[in-house]
Amino acid sequence: MFNICAIVVTFNRKELLLECLKALLQQTYKLNKIYLINNNSSDGTYELLEEINFLNNKQIEYINLEENIGGAGGFAHGLKTAYKNSHEFYYLLDDDAEPALNAIETLVPYLNQSYSAFASTVYNNFELSETSHRGNFDYCNIYPTPQKELPLKEYENKSVEIEMASFVGILVTKNSIDTIGFPREEFFIHFDDTEYCMRLSKLAKILMITDSVIYHKEKRQEEKIVKNFLWFKKNRIRYDKLWIKYFGKRNSIYLAKEYTTCKIKFYSKLLLEYVILIKDIILYDDNKINRIKFSTSSYIDGLTDIFDNKKPTNILKGNL
Repeated sequence: MFNICAIVVTFNRKELLLECLKALLQQTYKLNKIYLINNNSSDGTYELLEEINFLNNKQIEYINLEENIGGAGGFAHGLKTAYKNSHEFYYLLDDDAEPALNAIETLVPYLNQSYSAFASTVYNNFELSETSHRGNFDYCNIYPTPQKELPLKEYENKSVEIEMASFVGILVTKNSIDTIGFPREEFFIHFDDTEYCMRLSKLAKILMITDSVIYHKEKRQEEKIVKNFLWFKKNRIRYDKLWIKYFGKRNSIYLAKEYTTCKIKFYSKLLLEYVILIKDIILYDDNKINRIKFSTSSYIDGLTDIFDNKKPTNILKGNL
């Protein structure tokens, strides 16, 4: 029997979390431990877990953080906690992911092979589709995103070697963690799994097992609204969603700067994108000054390795 644990990070999605935890507890291959990292949820997550007696379940180790440190911080904290207990494998998943009951068991026959990690197949909203959850890296065309989706045809194979597997059903080996350490908590949200897989894939490929299935019940929030300038129309990011977008832009720029093999191509594309973005803010958007602050900060911070995760909220409140 392999010593396998799961690490779940949750924030204000208690109903989805319950479905995730029930699936983990009912796995046909029993997990040694489930580490549940609560990112200081305010939706009654703790009370619900207490009500259904999950907090007294010896298989679950519940950790409530004093503040929301983002998905990146949650996974880093959870993995560091689990690592102290010397498990052999660490299964990472979001609270909106539900593994099939045989997901772990289906991975087990492959675990004696030399890979940096293993991965389940992601079904987005119960459908198999090409998504950024599984794929490979293109280090020349690295921006705005380095991962290239795995073509659907590849899923016809029993197993597929890949370089990128999001934190939705990736099983990391202890040997890999011994070598590369933990996810970068300062990323807060977005691209933390990408960066971690860049390090993992330098050790060895990741092996995806197509019959091991995890369902990702992703619900996209509407973040864009249509804005007009004269007779032109454009989809623009809602002002209240800008603070989230800051992290994705900052982190993607940082990764591209660090890993690109085509520097001139990257910096040329970045400059053109920034000029167009500022032009569109002036023509289409409300809160122009703050939007320019958001955008400029995300570009500069990504290029200069600044990870101040309170900055977006301060800009949104007008404190910067």
